[in-house]
Amino acid sequence: MKKLLITVLFLLIAISCENKREKVQRDGEPDVVLVETEDDEMNTAIESAKKTFKSDFHQALLSKNPNFSNFTIKQKFDTPSGGGEHIWIGDIIFDYGKYHGIIQNEPMEPIGVKLGDEVVVNVENLSDWMYYDNNKVKGAYTVKVLRKTMSDEERKQMDSQGLIYE
Repeated sequence: MKKLLITVLFLLIAISCENKREKVQRDGEPDVVLVETEDDEMNTAIESAKKTFKSDFHQALLSKNPNFSNFTIKQKFDTPSGGGEHIWIGDIIFDYGKYHGIIQNEPMEPIGVKLGDEVVVNVENLSDWMYYDNNKVKGAYTVKVLRKTMSDEERKQMDSQGLIYE
């Protein structure tokens, strides 16, 4: 199973917090960024992902273009605390009218799935998508928002993967 390299750096959770964006570090797990549900920039990114999903992601997935790889979808899962946890689902396939994939992050709260579980994606709860076109990252709307809040060292580490975020 391929792991999406981006998830090593960030996982998005949309719940209320004091600061606009706050980072939680976990031993042996990716950092988690807490984002207020009223974060306009993040909400705009999520809306952009939803609007372009069928025209860009779906078409690329079905194209079988050998230059395209690492198809992933970020989905919001309801949490017991009342917010939502946004988790990357990788190894996406489209079969019988549904998207299937593997949970790429260990959730912070019990949400009924864990790292490595195979799931059917609930497209109604989609919050982002991405894939690689050779070394160019397509989609990744929420990731691009979070990149702005990274330290220089975090951004350097992310860029060392050789991916280009357009």
